[in-house]
Amino acid sequence: MDWKSELGSIMEGKARVTRAEQENADFEAFLDTVAVPGLTEVAEELSKKHNRDAQVRRAPASVSLSVRANDTEEISFRVGKQYVQNGILPRAEVRINRGQRLMKYESMFRADPQNYSISAVTKEDVITTFIKFYRMGLDSAT
Repeated sequence: MDWKSELGSIMEGKARVTRAEQENADFEAFLDTVAVPGLTEVAEELSKKHNRDAQVRRAPASVSLSVRANDTEEISFRVGKQYVQNGILPRAEVRINRGQRLMKYESMFRADPQNYSISAVTKEDVITTFIKFYRMGLDSAT
């Protein structure tokens, strides 16, 4: 290989994005295009029709939805990262207020995380998972 070809291959290598950088970029895009819109829809519905203080907050590597009734936080639902064998997947980290107790849960958005990619997780998956845990919290409060 002549020096020009070698220099070209060095420069091509520098321009390529690493797998980890691509996975992190895919996760950030998932948050912005799937998780934030889904949780924002839920927050708006809770605020407008159900008299709840529902706030969506976007952090560098997560998004959360906090729902309060009066001065009590009913649920905190956070979408964060889960590292799996084939990359990064979103997972839910949930805190539910059950009277004097605060219950914590973690959940993937689909069964068998080794067999799906981040692009398979939809806004509906995020909303459905939130609803499942919110129902748990409200059912236990009665």
